[in-house]
Amino acid sequence: MMSHIEPDRYANTGFSVKDTAPEINEMIFLRTMALTHSERFLMGMSMLTTAREMIWASLPQDISEPQRRRMFYQRLYGEELPDAVANRVPVLPLQPAACGGAGA
Repeated sequence: MMSHIEPDRYANTGFSVKDTAPEINEMIFLRTMALTHSERFLMGMSMLTTAREMIWASLPQDISEPQRRRMFYQRLYGEELPDAVANRVPVLPLQPAACGGAGA
């Protein structure tokens, strides 16, 4: 199913690519919109996973886990993580496994 969003919809909102020719932006937009909703969702989740892995890898190893959680949250969401959340014991590991990343 094809979306009805115009390819230049985000041109003045900061979400468009500024260093790429408009024809190429349109081509990329149309190809992305030609994907199924599930394919676009999975593509977005893959990008989020990559961003999370990059953020975790960039954090200092020699600080407490609650502090690392605070720094991670700040970098990903741009706001402070409440102490009650930062200090709780996670049920699942928050950091990616040390196996070389997703798909390794």
